This record gives sequence, structure tokens and C-alpha cells, in this order.
Amino acid sequence: MIDDDIARLVERERSPDLGRLEADIWRREAALQARRRTTRRVAAWQAAVMLAAVVGSAGAGFAYSAHPAEARHAALMMPGERLAPSSLLLGGHR
Repeated sequence: MIDDDIARLVERERSPDLGRLEADIWRREAALQARRRTTRRVAAWQAAVMLAAVVGSAGAGFAYSAHPAEARHAALMMPGERLAPSSLLLGGHR
């Protein structure tokens, strides 16, 4: 039983061809470097898109919230008019 295991190990050691081992290692290393470059490039594009989205959202939010002073009016009889669904959907009433 042990002799069979030793014979299998000896046969297994004879079979691999190590002549192309270095070429295979360098090919795999080149593939890993290409994958890393691609990952960095995609991450950079994602960061740029996120930055543009954040800046655009902040700009749009600021522009939407900064109403001119004359557009604001005191609503003594209707204090919740700004939050009414009709005002939110269609704009303020005059």
C-alpha cells in the first residue's frame, strides 16, 4: 500500500514539464498587471462620474433653494402653503 503511494508520487513528479514555467509565470504576471491597470482606470472614471454627480447635485440644489427675495411672500393665512402637494408639484401660487 505504501509502495503504491510512493510509486504514484514518483510518476507524478516525472510528468510535469517545467520548460515553459518561466514563460507561464511572466505571462500570468503580465495579465495581472493589465488587470490592475484596467481596475485603476475604471476606478478613476467612477470617481470622476461621482464627483460630477455630487457637484451637479449640489449646484442644482443650491440653485433650486436660492429663490429671489421678491418671490417669497408672507402667507399669514396659509402657513403650510409651501409644503402643500399642489405647491410642490406646480410651484407657488400668486
